[in-house]
Amino acid sequence: MRKEERQQLIVELLEEENIQKQEELVAALQAHNAEVTQATVSRDIKELKLIKVPAASGGYRYSIPVESDEDMNEKLNKLLKNAFVSIDQMDKFVSLKTLPGNASAIANLIDKRFDEALFAILNDDDNILMIAKTMQDREILFQSLQKYVQ
Repeated sequence: MRKEERQQLIVELLEEENIQKQEELVAALQAHNAEVTQATVSRDIKELKLIKVPAASGGYRYSIPVESDEDMNEKLNKLLKNAFVSIDQMDKFVSLKTLPGNASAIANLIDKRFDEALFAILNDDDNILMIAKTMQDREILFQSLQKYVQ
């Protein structure tokens, strides 16, 4: 399992389960066929900037930090400045082409930043297809993304 896949699985596990210790996270990952060591999980925790929050059952559990809109905008701006190739629109669709290897990270930020306007977002290695809920949402999305790349 690649690092990106493992870290995505960690995020999903933390959203679904009450994980309080690194050992519990290692066991949960191994239950999902991820071959990991505690050292690897420790590095992932640091890279994902996981935090501990009070658990409903007492004690503390791992959680994903909430990013502010300002942080997301800054990250999205930086990624798009470095990896943008082209953008186009049609009907309720917006298509964004990036340099290879960048689409996943950019799509993740776009999904978080524009979640209310998006019906769905799909990506591969260098393309992102966004489907807006309405034509107005598509226009807002398209105009906003164009501002990032100017």
